[in-house]
Amino acid sequence: MAFAPRLSNSLLLALALLSPKVYAADPAAERISLTPRTDSKQLVEVTIELEVGGTMTIRDGTAEESKERTLPMSANAKLVYDEQRGAPIASSSGPATQAIRYYKDASAVIKVDQDGATPKLADERRLVVAQNPNGRLRLAAAEGQLEREELDLIDVVADSLTVDALLPKEPVVPNGTWAADTNTMAALLSMDSVAAAEVENVLDKFNNDFALVRIAGTVVGTADGSATEREIRGVYLFDRKLGRVTRCNLAVKEKRSIGGATPGLDCVAKLKMNLRPIESSPHLTTEKLAKIAANKKLQLDTIRLEPAKQSFRLLHDRRWFVTSHERETTTLRCVDRGDTLAQCTITGLPAKSAGNQTTLEEFEQDIRFALKQNFGQLVSSRQWTNSFGHHCLEVIVRGATQEVPIEWHYYLVAPESGPRVSVAVTIQGEMVERLAAADRNLVNAIELLPSGTSTETASKVETRR
Repeated sequence: MAFAPRLSNSLLLALALLSPKVYAADPAAERISLTPRTDSKQLVEVTIELEVGGTMTIRDGTAEESKERTLPMSANAKLVYDEQRGAPIASSSGPATQAIRYYKDASAVIKVDQDGATPKLADERRLVVAQNPNGRLRLAAAEGQLEREELDLIDVVADSLTVDALLPKEPVVPNGTWAADTNTMAALLSMDSVAAAEVENVLDKFNNDFALVRIAGTVVGTADGSATEREIRGVYLFDRKLGRVTRCNLAVKEKRSIGGATPGLDCVAKLKMNLRPIESSPHLTTEKLAKIAANKKLQLDTIRLEPAKQSFRLLHDRRWFVTSHERETTTLRCVDRGDTLAQCTITGLPAKSAGNQTTLEEFEQDIRFALKQNFGQLVSSRQWTNSFGHHCLEVIVRGATQEVPIEWHYYLVAPESGPRVSVAVTIQGEMVERLAAADRNLVNAIELLPSGTSTETASKVETRR
């Protein structure tokens, strides 16, 4: 197997953590409990190191028949954070469901062919809340919102809030086995959904202090809107006194298809997660934790988009991916469980003075002119004021392009005076119901910035196809 040498190194490292006496199994013990425990007052420091190597496949155009190119890629990332977990509902046993953490280090070096990137977590967004909803983790900065590259950076395989869910619910015998369910694997491998998981855990060795578990299998599902298949091999160490997994070494071989907004991958990831208890953390004081617990407006999995040199910013859910960014336009795609639901183009428009703004009737006429013969049926038109007090116009048109049913949703967002933006959303007919109000939510979240406002601190978004 391609990553067999990597697995051998991981296993040797795990075995080296303990003296030979640790693995002298107690012959009198018929079954042992590996049930995790959650102490909501316990603080730990977590270190995660990730190394990825392989190839990335992209298309030169947007059409499915566009020429594909395969490029070498590699990535190295390191995360170090202090963490306090929250107990499961109505119980102190079982995997934790929430964690508050402060990232002391969160950075990566990514190389694709001759290009590179060095994403890192901004200082003002190092305090993060993570929740495990029995599936892929949900993350949010405690103050402000994460940008896409920041979310991607900290949403990693074998997050400390996911590994305890691998443990069996019932006591097991030496060399006993148990399966990992689909929700556990979605969380562990940072996947949107898991269609099938054939993953086996084996209690390899244990004593009164520790238990070593081997894990292996295959997982099929979607990640960031793309179909993916992964082979997983590794070991993890359960501290029986602490009541949680403290070390995890994994090798993951992934084959990912090109998605609606993300590239294909053929790579191997090698990951090490280490956890140790600490007495205190200056970043997770009682006052800070209480303030976060009282925050009722925390927006999990909400991403901030503020394109450089454009006069707007907005918040969106993680299904929206930026696919291109030019001086006047930003294009996004909404991708869900492997399907492209919609494409959205946001375009900056010249300012208009108070009293001279476009009316709904004028906006509708502009759209009729733009679509020409493709303009089929006017579905609806309306106007309202969004959450930032901007005037919004909406015109929905149903028609066809090359005999494919299409629904176009056009929006205009304008202040009393100043720069405006138009939003054009294209949806194939069968995806309208699944998209629901996701595009209108985007429009409601658009905040127009005064002319001349600098957004140079916003991250540069590269085209991803």
